[in-house]
Amino acid sequence: MPKIRSVLLVIILLAAIPVLAQSEKSTPPTTQIAGVVQSFSANILDVKPSASPAVWVTIPDHLRVDRSALKPGADVSVEAYWADSCYVATAVTIKK
Repeated sequence: MPKIRSVLLVIILLAAIPVLAQSEKSTPPTTQIAGVVQSFSANILDVKPSASPAVWVTIPDHLRVDRSALKPGADVSVEAYWADSCYVATAVTIKK
């Protein structure tokens, strides 16, 4: 009986490892994207950095941004993280 308890304890502890590993990654690393707005529609911002292809960034509804200023040709700086298949903005600065 003590062997079965030991085995069960080990299995329970091993099952907790993935949960702990996921909780440590709750704040993904961000990257800075600076460039010119190509377009903005339905919370998708298309930014063209000077030395690379255009990048699409999703702007969450809860993020406070002057959306009326996100017009083609505006210089912006976006702090964003990669989530599954796109960048998600954490901060957007419109340069004047």
